[in-house]
Amino acid sequence: MSSAVQVCWEKAARYLDVEERFIYCTEDRFVIDPEETVKAVDENTIGICVILGVTYTGEYEDVKAVNDLLVKNNIDCGIHVDAASGGFVAPFLTPELEWDFRLEKVISINVSGHKYGLVYPGIGWVLWRSPEYLPKELVFNINYLGADQASFTLNFSKGASPIIGQYYQLIRLGKRGYRAIMVNLRATADYLAVALKELGFIILSKGDGHGLPLVAFRLNPEHKHHYDEFAIAHQLRERGWIVPAYTMAPHAQNMKLMRVVVREDFSQSRCDQLIVDIKVASEILGKMDKKSLDEHLQRVKDTAAARKRIHHHPHYKHEKHSLQGKTGKTHAVC
Repeated sequence: MSSAVQVCWEKAARYLDVEERFIYCTEDRFVIDPEETVKAVDENTIGICVILGVTYTGEYEDVKAVNDLLVKNNIDCGIHVDAASGGFVAPFLTPELEWDFRLEKVISINVSGHKYGLVYPGIGWVLWRSPEYLPKELVFNINYLGADQASFTLNFSKGASPIIGQYYQLIRLGKRGYRAIMVNLRATADYLAVALKELGFIILSKGDGHGLPLVAFRLNPEHKHHYDEFAIAHQLRERGWIVPAYTMAPHAQNMKLMRVVVREDFSQSRCDQLIVDIKVASEILGKMDKKSLDEHLQRVKDTAAARKRIHHHPHYKHEKHSLQGKTGKTHAVC
């Protein structure tokens, strides 16, 4: 799996005592390399995780290329597609893209309803190719709720409201409704990408529906700015925008970037306002000399540190088993 996976994958590997093998990103490749991925497979490999919509840039990993290499080399290894974000996007924008059960090595797919499924947090779905890939030993039959039913859950009791919300959206919108929304999101994301490129930023995300409807961008290093993406993010926060600035996945963490996720309520008028604010923020930072900029950013950091709460016990600091503990770089934000 890619080093850009969500932290839940590393948790699962730890809980189930499974060795994870990461395919690391590079400065010019932010997804897994299919050939390198297949070469990492041995007789003990239980599966390959391929991401349909990497969190950092929204790019789709090439599920078909991995599938074809497994078939070509006659390797008996299944693929799980982590379509947490892309599962509700790709079918409506690029239906011709082969990433699902049309590929013989894909045996399971997960998708999050609380992302582009348009439902509030707390709902996720997983599909298996056929019952043979979900062992009977993991399914329990119960009848104490008034009727016989099969139970397969990996968590404790939780409310059913997100399920009802997803049910409502699927019936209300249907394929045509979801397609209309995703087309609109794609248009807004492409519009924003063009505007940011005109402002001199480098666009790292894929446009025209070939990735998630988001825009990942960075400053052009050739312009020798004395400020970075984090400084722009601080300026935008003063204007009411929370646009995250972060570093790329392990082995490419020297690269800084920003990301705007386009959702249903991000209209073009809001997009225009964001473009104006990014331009103004860049102009303000450009007019500040290096010393004044450093003093300003230090004040921002001091203020943030004064408000910061400690979210973890000191006993659990400095662990060496996680991706962050090993590389110094955390996982992608959700």
